[in-house]
Amino acid sequence: MTKGVAIGLDIGGGSTKLGLISSAGDLLASRRVVLPDGADFPVIAAQYRAAIAALGGEGLPVGIAYPGHVDRARGLGLNSNVPALDGQPLAAELGAAALLNDADAAAMAEARHHAAARMLMVTLGTGVGVSMIVAGKPLETAGGTLGDSGHLNLDPSGRFGCRQGCTGCLESVASGEALVRDATLLAATGESPALSAEALPSGEVSAAAACRAALAGDPGAMRLVAGMAGWLGMAVASWRASFHPDLIVFGGGLSALGQPFIDQIRDRADARSLPFLSANCPLILARLGNDAGMIGAGLAALAP
Repeated sequence: MTKGVAIGLDIGGGSTKLGLISSAGDLLASRRVVLPDGADFPVIAAQYRAAIAALGGEGLPVGIAYPGHVDRARGLGLNSNVPALDGQPLAAELGAAALLNDADAAAMAEARHHAAARMLMVTLGTGVGVSMIVAGKPLETAGGTLGDSGHLNLDPSGRFGCRQGCTGCLESVASGEALVRDATLLAATGESPALSAEALPSGEVSAAAACRAALAGDPGAMRLVAGMAGWLGMAVASWRASFHPDLIVFGGGLSALGQPFIDQIRDRADARSLPFLSANCPLILARLGNDAGMIGAGLAALAP
């Protein structure tokens, strides 16, 4: 067994990232597992074991960043956007040394790079994860999470629902899943040639493809991104008022949209926030990007 090295497993709604993590927080190697539609727990666990073996990680400590609530006493994940894993003994199956919420994992890794005493971390992936680090530790309410801050209810029309059953919540209007829905609809109208060109044979446009189109200057894709920034700005204004962070860091797959996207969120948030909160709470991109969850999970597995 290699000392000072662990496997960090970051479960997402669309895919799972696994990394070989050093005690210094370095990502030494990684793999990505895309689960087939309808995969059940035995299939998923087998794919994770195979990926760990491919990384040379058999026998190493394993940390799991789970996209939902965590029942530490029973070693179970609950209420996630991967229902096939909810209530299943994944930690026991993989011999995991640590099981924690995915936003907490990302925040703990990212906090090592910032001096903020009260850092809020927002992970924008298939869903929206939110964690707050106070004096070096995650602030938790229940289930190992900061409540369900990604399901903050914002849209009074309730036009859309998230995959976990909310209507009008932040995830329903400003997440990877929401971007896929809206980009696919826009591509089908023919109003955005760039998005239409990115559509898969099924007609679906992936979140990554929509981000590429926006970054390339496609007007339709840019409108979708601006709409998400508006909703996220409303959420930031509420989180500022509720938690008084002195820094907000954005990670996850949608952080590929870059600092200009974060600046749009900031402008919307500042227009709605108390002035003293805006003045003392910058918004920045995560230094670790979309790797923060993997790194945090691996570091948690190595913690004494």
